[in-house]
Amino acid sequence: MKQVQNIVVILLGSIVLISCEPSRKQDSHEIAEEKNKKNFDTRTGEKEAAFVANAIQGNFAEIKLAELASTKSSNKELQAIAQELVSDHTNSNAKLQNLASKKGISIPVEEGEEAKEKVNALAKEKQPDFDKKWCDVLVDKHEKTIRDFESMQEKSEDPELKEIIDTTLPELRAHLEKLNAIEKNMM
Repeated sequence: MKQVQNIVVILLGSIVLISCEPSRKQDSHEIAEEKNKKNFDTRTGEKEAAFVANAIQGNFAEIKLAELASTKSSNKELQAIAQELVSDHTNSNAKLQNLASKKGISIPVEEGEEAKEKVNALAKEKQPDFDKKWCDVLVDKHEKTIRDFESMQEKSEDPELKEIIDTTLPELRAHLEKLNAIEKNMM
């Protein structure tokens, strides 16, 4: 009987300690990343899974940013590239999500917190500052994304992932060229 009481006391103490631990909200990308670490037995597979999850989350962010520009900007060139971004990044996400489904990769379901903060900050900007700041953000995102895709293109051992990268990189480069041209016209 005493042993049962001791076990109950230990369990209750553990519950109290766990409930006192500060909780932190995880975004869908962090949850997907943790699952992928458990699901892939090779470092390469884990990196490819992380790349796919990051690319999907990046596409969600670019779609949100582009949708914002479609409604907020009065610049016709900027609105046109925004529509192109929505279309191309939605397409890219469909391909990546299909690959993730086939490979058992856990993926985020929306843009990350940092992207949400950028969208919210840009939404508060007035014209003409909005157009310039929006272009700055999208140029930076595209430059980083291109570097990430080029890096994974060299490292990946997955032919399906390589094919997606090979078809997506030219689109990303074209987006960057158009964004740079629009930004240059604003000066």
